[in-house]
Amino acid sequence: MKEFFDFLSRGKFRIPICNNCDSKIWPPSNTCKNCYSKKIRMSKLDPRGRLIEYSESFIDKNKNLGLVEISGIRIIAIINEGNMNHGNLVKLTRCGLDNNNSPYYEFSCA
Repeated sequence: MKEFFDFLSRGKFRIPICNNCDSKIWPPSNTCKNCYSKKIRMSKLDPRGRLIEYSESFIDKNKNLGLVEISGIRIIAIINEGNMNHGNLVKLTRCGLDNNNSPYYEFSCA
């Protein structure tokens, strides 16, 4: 989904929403999984979410990772700051594409 990656490359998090049935399409796709429509718009979401689960990674650099629910979708993200507890409120602080063109999302505990 080119538009999704174009927004991420500029540090903006947008997800596809179906123009036909208003379903969020996650993971991003050019076709709605609900009604199979190809009429899609990119939409900005509320940057606040909730920490569902978390862990610490020791691969490469020491990072805190978390499963975050944001506007009804779930993503794996880096958790940069704050007390990590299940259910804590978090806020998207940064997103983009890394050196391998892989998406990344960073949150801080609110």
